[in-house]
Amino acid sequence: MNFKLPILASAMAVFLFSGSAFAQEAPKYDYAEAFKPFFYPQTGTETRSASGQPGHAYWQDSADYNLNVSLNDTKNEITGTAEITYTNNSPDKLGFLWLQLDQNLFAKDSRGNAVVPISGSRNGAHGDFDGGYKIKSVKLDGKDVKYTITDTRMQIDLPKELKAKGGVAKIKIEYTFVSPEYGSDRMGVQETKNGKVFTMAQWYPRMCVYDDVLGWNTMPYLGASEFYLEYGNITANITVPANHYVVASGELLNEKEVYSKEENNRWSQARNSDKTVMIHSESEIGKNQASGTKTWKFKINQTRDFAWASSPAFVLDAARINLPSGKKSLAISAYPAESGGEKAWGRSTEYTKAAIEHYSQKWYEYTYPAATNVAGNEGGMEYPGIVFCSMDSKGDDLWGVTDHEFGHNWFPMIVGSNERLFAWMDEGFNTFINGLSTEAFNKGEYYKKPNIAQTGSFLMSDNFEPIMVGADNMKERSIGVLAYYKPGMGLDILRNSILGPEKFDKAFRTYIDRWAFKHPTPWDFFHTMENVSGEELNWFWRGWFFSKWKIDQSVKSVKYTNGDFKNGAQITVENLGQLPMPTTVQVKFKDGTEKIIKLPVEVWKRNTEWTFKVDSNKEIDEVKLDPNSQIPDINMKNNSWSAAQAKPVEKINAKDFTGTFGSKEAPIKIVFSEKSGQLYAKAGGQAEFPLEYTGDSTFTFDQAGLVVVFSKDKKTITFSQGGREFKFNKE
Repeated sequence: MNFKLPILASAMAVFLFSGSAFAQEAPKYDYAEAFKPFFYPQTGTETRSASGQPGHAYWQDSADYNLNVSLNDTKNEITGTAEITYTNNSPDKLGFLWLQLDQNLFAKDSRGNAVVPISGSRNGAHGDFDGGYKIKSVKLDGKDVKYTITDTRMQIDLPKELKAKGGVAKIKIEYTFVSPEYGSDRMGVQETKNGKVFTMAQWYPRMCVYDDVLGWNTMPYLGASEFYLEYGNITANITVPANHYVVASGELLNEKEVYSKEENNRWSQARNSDKTVMIHSESEIGKNQASGTKTWKFKINQTRDFAWASSPAFVLDAARINLPSGKKSLAISAYPAESGGEKAWGRSTEYTKAAIEHYSQKWYEYTYPAATNVAGNEGGMEYPGIVFCSMDSKGDDLWGVTDHEFGHNWFPMIVGSNERLFAWMDEGFNTFINGLSTEAFNKGEYYKKPNIAQTGSFLMSDNFEPIMVGADNMKERSIGVLAYYKPGMGLDILRNSILGPEKFDKAFRTYIDRWAFKHPTPWDFFHTMENVSGEELNWFWRGWFFSKWKIDQSVKSVKYTNGDFKNGAQITVENLGQLPMPTTVQVKFKDGTEKIIKLPVEVWKRNTEWTFKVDSNKEIDEVKLDPNSQIPDINMKNNSWSAAQAKPVEKINAKDFTGTFGSKEAPIKIVFSEKSGQLYAKAGGQAEFPLEYTGDSTFTFDQAGLVVVFSKDKKTITFSQGGREFKFNKE
């Protein structure tokens, strides 16, 4: 092919210097590494397209559950029967099935207990407790079947293989367990002045996921990492003491049987009210002295899980949720009397309604008939249609935890990623959308604009593992940063500083829509964001999610052209860290005006520093990178330049240095010309490039390390690079 070297420096290297002339110390930033190809490990398959959408032959197994359970509130004991209809939609025959027995985390000899350090953990049961499932029977199609329990997993050996593409297995498991009072911050039993609050989760055997990525996903439940579950329809019949009130995932089917006539009238009012309606008030607690038991019946469709709460101490209130399609849902709060009040849980339903309406309008419509917030002893935990939050939360803390936990109804309840492996795909995504929701809520009542720039040295510390490390594979103290904060900030940076809100929002909504009630991988997300936005982003995924690359950009120099601000200025910026970013430069002039220059990330595809000209006839007071503090940077000190740092350079007339120069030592002529007050140079047929005046008749071209010194009479130049010098004479 015909290839023309673009600059004088390259021409001089060919004609004058040996290869050693360019042998310089490698810069810290390696652009070849940052932008190298082959980021994606494979091309598209029949199940997962290279465009990021499910492939034409995408398949997914399903699991429907019919659950019957009773609560002994004296012993904190659950007795239950789980009837599971499992459908094998895969192209594979299955000789065995795997189920999750997550309650076994609370057995004394569990692997999860074994990894709790002496210093303690938020995980586990806390204290001397020996829990876990007691399995009474396991039946397949009505007959006893062989099964093996290993820690938090159960393997069922099938008498004959379950056929592919539609084979159905009907499983029935009878079991009991005693609930821990503190269940790894996800479930438990909370004492209150009016009785216990039971928040029940991971309370029935659940199918493991069989997928096209790993086959059976059987990683044990250790406490830190969360869940990966199949979708299906669930019905639950929950029998509790008759004086209890029960809230749960999904729709209550027998409200007329379990609520009084007056309470049912209040429910009807709530379904038509944008203001919170009291269903069961504090003054009514304890008046229901019915003995015996009562069964509450619920159902929820297209769900991956089911949770519930029961207590004689609940205050209940509710309000209507308005969805974009015109459909309605119901915001419900259940909390003990000591959590009430307008500065605390009295606003819970308002918060719930606002969060659900915002996310439905912004990203994808909420799909469940109710959204219930329960006050318990958890810091905050999410399940389809219901969340558990701390009974002690108030004000902005209660808004934050409510908003966060309900945000999880999008990630991972609607978009069903593998939390056990990729915590950032639910926690990080949710943290990101929480920021937008908080900004929107009640005209920003609780919103505080973050200074992202100042977080750089902390977020990109070498003490943290990469984001792509699973929650069970990182220090517990790292989880908050690596599963929540850093990936959430990554999406913020991607939206505001790389793609722009319009392109990002379109791509993100497309990802949600494509993978709603399906099982995406990180690659499906990456492919979708690139294909929809039309931008190459592998440098960002590689640096922010897979590696611990640092961001460090700086203002290297600011110089007036030929020493005179009336000729404009040349600004040189550097990319010092391994993770490049688009660069925003703010130039403030002494007259109070300013100019913004935006450099695309492509500037850093083959450069470690970049010089650009600012056309102006004003004196510069300050040059600053990232003026809106949207990019985390590990060294804020080198992000700005002030006039006090300027070194005075005498003014010159660039026309005085123009002309053609030649040398007997090299078959090349150098031509100097002037344009808009700046001196340019070129050799032969090569492209010209600008020279920067540094004083004392000396010009430089920093990108190639060139220095040109004119004699006093301007008839001779000394050309130097890499420690070698050559003389040229004016013709």
